Amino acid sequence: MDRTSWKSTIASYAGWFTNSLRRRRSVLFALFLSILLLVLCVQYNTSSDISIQSIQNNVVMSEFESDEQQSPKKQLQMAAAPVPVPGSVRKMKKDNDVNFIEEIQTRKSRRIQPNAESTQQQQPYVPPHRLIHIDFKGAPPKVTYLQKLFPLIKRFGGTGLLLEWEDMFPWTGTLSPMAAGNAYSRTEIKEILKLAAANNLEVIPLIQTFGHVEFALKLPDFAHLREVQESPQALCPSYNASNKFIEQMIDQILEIHGNVNYLHIGCDEVFHMGECFRCRAKAREDLFLSHVKQVATYVRAKSPNTIPIIWDDMLRHLPVATMQLYDIGKLVEPMVWVYAEDVYRFVMQSVWEKYQIVFSHAWTASAFKGAFGETLYVPNVKRHLENNLNWLQLMSNENSRFTGGFKGIVVTGWQRYDHFAVLCEILPSSIPSMVVNLLATTNGYMNQTLQSNLNEGLKCGIFGHTNEYDGDFLNLNNDPYLWDQFSRCSFPGNQFFRLLYRLQTIEADYNDFILATKKNRGWMTSYNVEHEFSSPLRVDELMNDHARIYRSLLSMIRPIQESLAGIFDKYTISEWIEQRVYPMIREMEKIQKEAHDLKAKKTWPKRPLPLLREMVRIGVIDRELPTPSSDETK
Repeated sequence: MDRTSWKSTIASYAGWFTNSLRRRRSVLFALFLSILLLVLCVQYNTSSDISIQSIQNNVVMSEFESDEQQSPKKQLQMAAAPVPVPGSVRKMKKDNDVNFIEEIQTRKSRRIQPNAESTQQQQPYVPPHRLIHIDFKGAPPKVTYLQKLFPLIKRFGGTGLLLEWEDMFPWTGTLSPMAAGNAYSRTEIKEILKLAAANNLEVIPLIQTFGHVEFALKLPDFAHLREVQESPQALCPSYNASNKFIEQMIDQILEIHGNVNYLHIGCDEVFHMGECFRCRAKAREDLFLSHVKQVATYVRAKSPNTIPIIWDDMLRHLPVATMQLYDIGKLVEPMVWVYAEDVYRFVMQSVWEKYQIVFSHAWTASAFKGAFGETLYVPNVKRHLENNLNWLQLMSNENSRFTGGFKGIVVTGWQRYDHFAVLCEILPSSIPSMVVNLLATTNGYMNQTLQSNLNEGLKCGIFGHTNEYDGDFLNLNNDPYLWDQFSRCSFPGNQFFRLLYRLQTIEADYNDFILATKKNRGWMTSYNVEHEFSSPLRVDELMNDHARIYRSLLSMIRPIQESLAGIFDKYTISEWIEQRVYPMIREMEKIQKEAHDLKAKKTWPKRPLPLLREMVRIGVIDRELPTPSSDETK
């Protein structure tokens, strides 16, 4: 092969090799990028695990260092606080948010088996008794609904019920006027108590014996028992007829409930005391304590095995010596109630120190509904859960200071703020809140380990919400009412709960419409309506969404009735619709008429428009006022 042929052959092979490399360059580049991406992912996952563990270690260390810097007295107070077990909730800050950090469990290969003493220290605090309060005031749930509710309470750890009958009890004899027209019959009361016993739920009946006796004192038959004649809120404790009245109530309650271990005699929020001519000469604290002593003594004499319980708020300002003077600590047990998130703010350490001297035992009371607004129709689970978790922490701190410790916690569910108030959150709209808070008090914490139990108990099926690692698995920051999570579950009352989600959307549209029509825009205000002075074109613009919102409201009526038919009687259903939906329908109809009248005008007067007579009534002068002189203005 000559030199020229050799060069040609070499050039040919070199060209072939170069073209091959060019064709495969993209493939090789893609392979290189894939390998690089895989390495980066492995490194990221490793660093994430390390950073998460580092964050949690820093949290624990920061709390430890904070505790080390506290005064000796504070260290003693916190000594009884439980150390969270792996998987428990650690509350990070005291504010209106429920913030969770779910502690990552150590791998089994690295887990150190604790001894018995450390295991006991690590157990979260769980109250011995966990009761659900059912407020029957003016809206009695049907017995068939309670048949579904009681097993649910038992399933999630409830041990009892605090039943506040008020006007729903079948009072007899001279007390019969107090029973509402839709009160339970004696047969129904016995059936309810039998249902509670079948579910191993201890019943504590509650009757009001001082304040909040409106259901009786509003009536002409008992008006003479009032402390203040203008108000039926509290009865006169110095009137012998009042004591006879209370004894009759206690007799009838104990007769139908049998030999109960506890009887709650109320005594909270006595707003009128020491005002009538019989009571003016006595100190308020003496009036209160002597009345409580008399009622409690009667209960113990009537039923020696029954311990009276009272709400604690009227005791918080009383000195220890005064409470001991009346032997209150030997006669009753206090139920300390706070429904806000920061419990210590309302019952300070000094109050607990007094109670621990006077009483050997105490109860506490949180809430799952009826605490954050008189007109709410669904509870804010986020706020209620923080209230209950803070109570657990406080009970852990204070438990050992009482000789006998805490008896338990009652998770209250108020239906009205008092006898005259409208309905707040009713039971079927509050089942998710009840279950979440009961589950937290039963376990001493709330985190993702309880998620499957929650979904199964509420019958969520395939719709049960599941998360991987999530600090707030209930997503309460974005879904405080739990509509997103539990609207498709099948718990008792789920249809009504789901309807409220839809009602909230309609209500938001309604509020925006009213705001635009009557306040923010300038053609359908009260001034325009009063003077029949507006632009038909602008009125039409403002009314664009009226028909849609009005029809949406009307479309809610029948589904609401049907969803509540198996839960409440017709009176309660009608009352709820009248309070929640009807006012919006009525306002929309009023605006429709105003729009029609404004558009009916074909000609309009020239300005100035005449002064309304109402303006003269409130002091507007219908004449020109003299201009102040320069001297008068100085």
